[in-house]
Amino acid sequence: MPGWLAAGPLYVALVYTLWQYRNYRRWRRAVAQSVPPVPVDDSLRLAVVVPFRNEAHNLPVLLEGLLAQTYHPDRYEVILVDDHSEDGGVAGAVLDDERVRLLRLSDHPDFLTRGAYKKAALQLGISHTQADVIVTTDADCRVPPNWLRQLAAHFVAGQDVVLGPVFVDPVEDFWDGFQALDLAAYQLFTASCVAAGKPGLANGANFAFRRTSFHAVGGYAGVNHLPSGDDVLLLHKFIRFGVRAVGVACRPPALVRTRPVTGWRALWRQRLRWASKAGQYGSHSLNWAQTLSFLTSLVILFSFPLGILDYRILLAGLGGWALKWAIDYYLLGDVCRHYGHGKLMTWYPAAQAFYPVYLVAVGTAALFGARASWKGRPGR
Repeated sequence: MPGWLAAGPLYVALVYTLWQYRNYRRWRRAVAQSVPPVPVDDSLRLAVVVPFRNEAHNLPVLLEGLLAQTYHPDRYEVILVDDHSEDGGVAGAVLDDERVRLLRLSDHPDFLTRGAYKKAALQLGISHTQADVIVTTDADCRVPPNWLRQLAAHFVAGQDVVLGPVFVDPVEDFWDGFQALDLAAYQLFTASCVAAGKPGLANGANFAFRRTSFHAVGGYAGVNHLPSGDDVLLLHKFIRFGVRAVGVACRPPALVRTRPVTGWRALWRQRLRWASKAGQYGSHSLNWAQTLSFLTSLVILFSFPLGILDYRILLAGLGGWALKWAIDYYLLGDVCRHYGHGKLMTWYPAAQAFYPVYLVAVGTAALFGARASWKGRPGR
């Protein structure tokens, strides 16, 4: 085998390394340009819309944080939308505050389109408010007291869509640590894309947009046949329809913490569900990121069995893995320290060793049409 061909894994890893370094530079630029948490005039009306299903044990914690916000209490409301819960719904949650409203999707069947329950719940909640800005989060999240004030500062500065950071917490075992580092990488890429002027990734646990912009793009019309993608696919609609004032909140006061899923089976179902909508993405940056990450992991893994035929392939694979290991460690360490979660890096060696196997397995399953159930509902 020609030497240049045997060195293929090293070439691919080098491209990945250069791409990640560019992402790092953009991440630092996004951090520097993020709107500071200065006091705002509370002129904007905000609505936090929380779709939930079987989250009775998590809702009280989320509501406690939402009702303790430093944003003017008369200028924001919380709209809970129960998506056919079977566990008592809002049992134990504080509902006697005038800022909190509860809607039930089962009372509004006309909002449900082809099984896209979460999008229907969000659409229902948004239809019941006249707030200037819609903020979405998930029932299993915890929010800091200055969260709404930090997001509002971006809209006061003229932005129409704001993407906020999300970290996994608490971390108690390997699967938690793996999810936490994987989500940290998402935050890096989210900020990098915005800094490059090509927003590609969003997380519904910390996502905000002007209500007028949501209606201007037709809400979830066109993607409401898909059971997931209420965040990324909506962001891509915003971009496609000309909403260009997209910002990213990179400062710690904007950080939302979410609970990890439990065990590898739940992680597999969640990530397969995420991967299943990749064919619907309208972002070249996101498609390139997924393709390059998958290809890098694939050539590293295949370099081991192919190394039996030619030891140079094995050496190239090990060299490529070392490059990936180093650049990812540098980048993820910077992101974790920025948000005060530097201890997550103790899980990095094990997570990096497992990551290529995980990514190739999930990516291959999604390519072959595998789907996973979620919250008792079949995947499609």
